[in-house]
Amino acid sequence: MKSTAICDKINRMDNTVGRLQSLFPSYQFDLIIGSLLGDARLECRSKGKRYPISARLRIHQSEKQKEYVFWKYAQLKNLVLEGLRRTKVWHDAKRNRDHYSWYFHTKTLEELGALYHYFYKDTVKIFPHDLFDYLTPRSIAIWFMDDGSNTVESYTFNTHCFSVDSQIRIIQFFKKKYGIIGKLVKDRSKYKIAIGMREYQKFNQIIEPFIIPSMIYKICNPRNDLIRRTSDQISQASLAV
Repeated sequence: MKSTAICDKINRMDNTVGRLQSLFPSYQFDLIIGSLLGDARLECRSKGKRYPISARLRIHQSEKQKEYVFWKYAQLKNLVLEGLRRTKVWHDAKRNRDHYSWYFHTKTLEELGALYHYFYKDTVKIFPHDLFDYLTPRSIAIWFMDDGSNTVESYTFNTHCFSVDSQIRIIQFFKKKYGIIGKLVKDRSKYKIAIGMREYQKFNQIIEPFIIPSMIYKICNPRNDLIRRTSDQISQASLAV
């Protein structure tokens, strides 16, 4: 990674994310952005009073998504000090069954500290206003693998944590950029984004090349050749610039 002096300079610039792009390979940058829009979180480790602002990225998924966590770990391995960990999250007394999850976190980095201030406001995750400039098909695919659902009748993004205004901007982005029509749907007391069946083909064309085998179930009518692709082939596609 770059020197502290460079990172301090980055933190003073308005175009934080644009500058950070040059500090990570594109496949890692897309993974970080897509994951932060989904289930991942940044943990601020230094507030900047005595030391430079820094943070670490934490990836945490259920046992069901074990292969997905392992795939992310492989992409970010050079940023990780400790390996993957398995932890018990709860015990189902009725069925006498333990439930587990897998997680890892990256090193604590000043670069991720800059991203923390971009993605969080008063410790709450937000959708940055200019993030659309950095959303690639790969980052959208990772976002969908993290937070997307397939109800057969629609694809949904679990965007409950973002404001309604942010979700409307996301819908507008998909329409303007890809011609995909989405809408807000109410989910209890909050809202999330839904993409109807008529838009499946257009949306699949964007994300399908980056969907890993264990997550194919999230999209409808995947290509047969995609099903036969091995994890190594998927990794090669993800690493492609």
